[in-house]
Amino acid sequence: NLECNATASVAIAHYFAAKMLAKNLRGCVVFTSSASAYIPNPFAIIYGATKAFLSQFAASLAVELQCKGIDVCVVHPSPVASNFYNSVQHKIDAMENFKKLAVAPSRLPKTIFSAVGRVVLLDVGATAISMRLFVALVPYNFLAALIAWLAPVLPDYKANDADRGAGLGVVKSSEKGAAANAKPAARKSSFLPW
Repeated sequence: NLECNATASVAIAHYFAAKMLAKNLRGCVVFTSSASAYIPNPFAIIYGATKAFLSQFAASLAVELQCKGIDVCVVHPSPVASNFYNSVQHKIDAMENFKKLAVAPSRLPKTIFSAVGRVVLLDVGATAISMRLFVALVPYNFLAALIAWLAPVLPDYKANDADRGAGLGVVKSSEKGAAANAKPAARKSSFLPW
């Protein structure tokens, strides 16, 4: 997620924007972000954080490039009915529920192209629009505290919390006695890049 959503997006945007600027061409750069960029994302930390980065990067890049005739648009689609959900390593109920609200992929191109030059941030579908409105009305600190308070009672949290720290040498208090003589396991985590 980090390399795909952030590092590669920056490198590709830099490459093509530089080419357009060097040739004094008009054009557009379009990024695909996510409604997850707006909210805390337990158990999808890197995904949400990189999508938030991408939205901020695109909005800032738009300010720099607009006067040069290059438009920038970052799309926040609602979940899209694609194979994305088939390759997710750890399934979570919330994702399965969002999948039911998925937007057809065929809806996106016309919507995106009609928005270029008119908006920088484009929310597509009911989920993205609802999330944007909700975050606009609810202070972010309150939202983060609310999710932190609710998360431990949700099935996704309980299922994933059982494996929290697995492979990082993290030992729960109930396991300390047995683990005192155990050798730490190799590092493995879905949210840490190292």
